[in-house]
Amino acid sequence: MDNRTMSGKTHRVVVSLTDAMHNLPRSIKESLLDSELNILDHTHLLMRMSAAGGAESCYQKMQFDAVGYEDDMHVRVELYEMMVQMLEHQRNCCLLRLTPRRTHNGKLMTRVLVSNVDKILEKLPYQLVGICVEYHDLRKFDMLNMLSTYRGRQREQYSRRDMQTTREMFQWLHNEYTAVRGRGTGDDYINVEFVLSDGNGKQVHLNLAIFNIFNCNGRQDIGNFFKELPKGKLHKSTLLTDCIKESFDLNRNIYTVVLCEMPLDKESSREMHKFLRLANVAITCNEAAVALSADKATTGPIEQAHSSQSVRSGSLQSSGTHLPEQTRARPARSTKYLRCRPLNLSHDDHNKLASWYQRIDKKFAEVKVCMERHYNVQYRQKFLKICRQLKNFSWLQDKSGGDAGRLMLKHSMRDEAITGRYIETLKQFRQLEKEVERSPFACTLSTYMSTKNYALANAERVLQDREISTLQ
Repeated sequence: MDNRTMSGKTHRVVVSLTDAMHNLPRSIKESLLDSELNILDHTHLLMRMSAAGGAESCYQKMQFDAVGYEDDMHVRVELYEMMVQMLEHQRNCCLLRLTPRRTHNGKLMTRVLVSNVDKILEKLPYQLVGICVEYHDLRKFDMLNMLSTYRGRQREQYSRRDMQTTREMFQWLHNEYTAVRGRGTGDDYINVEFVLSDGNGKQVHLNLAIFNIFNCNGRQDIGNFFKELPKGKLHKSTLLTDCIKESFDLNRNIYTVVLCEMPLDKESSREMHKFLRLANVAITCNEAAVALSADKATTGPIEQAHSSQSVRSGSLQSSGTHLPEQTRARPARSTKYLRCRPLNLSHDDHNKLASWYQRIDKKFAEVKVCMERHYNVQYRQKFLKICRQLKNFSWLQDKSGGDAGRLMLKHSMRDEAITGRYIETLKQFRQLEKEVERSPFACTLSTYMSTKNYALANAERVLQDREISTLQ
């Protein structure tokens, strides 16, 4: 991978669903999400927004650099690329892990600090000669060293852990770190320094800063930090924001991944909306800061003076994000950084939208039922054809009278009717899709239709896989 990998962005925002219900089939887990959240693809999701007055809910589309389950390849690649940037391109990096609860993720730490490091160094002409770990508990007004110990007769203080291999790192993560982290009451700040040697005696020191920021839904400091990014300075700083602001200084070129980690369980629906709005604030404001920085770098003094006036009069809005007036970017320059936001609809409009949603949901349900019947038919027909060809089975010999053949003839007309019904229902769904495109609510409904098309494609793939595995 080169520096242009991952769109060349220095700061990336990733939404990761941690699989707290890993014993459940994925189809069941996704059905639990359907009422609140739909993952459209690797970068987009759709979140249900509550509507006033008891009207039908609206949907808000959000875009991130990656969205999915923590074990999905495209989510794992984001963290792998961060380590590539550090070890191969020799950049300092930062992992900012946000979570609505006080939860740790040992699997994530092992993957980042052990597995990814081993894989990357196998391909590089460097040797890992040392790892230094510092671990602090960031509290409201102070920072406590979690590794501070006294050893020997001289009572010498040790405030860090020194290692030589990733094997030692693995042992530290699963022993001391697991035991120590439970004593923390604030946020985690872990600084990991990797020392590489090129074989000629030259050493390179690279740093990865890891922040675990807990209980994000019940605090304002982290949200305010992102909202003030476009201004380039903080009006209300805290110990935490003072520590992380360096990673968002565009002049320092620190590769940063903001990992918004959402636990997926029965309680997640209560936390999801507020947490995803925070994630949306993070990516929107960060992109606005990058856009404003690019404007300042490319405009002359006269245009900059005009730009400052435009910034004061322009607006940059996103769902759940309202930037201070003096930080708003010029509309002409910032259009591509806008995020989809809910429309301002009247009560009558909500009623009309509700009618559209009901039509779409009803036709979608019909298509799914007909699709499953159609694939059941296809499976039965293929199975009977296979049976006819297996002449060595005693019940298919001439003595049997051709049971398989009679079964195929008996069911053929009914099977054709089922397939025909599926084709007709699918045509009606496509016709409804065209009506949606011509409706005055096309912008809102087309997004909803895309989720249904995505769900149909997934359902078809599941049915195909099921029938193939059954035939095997």
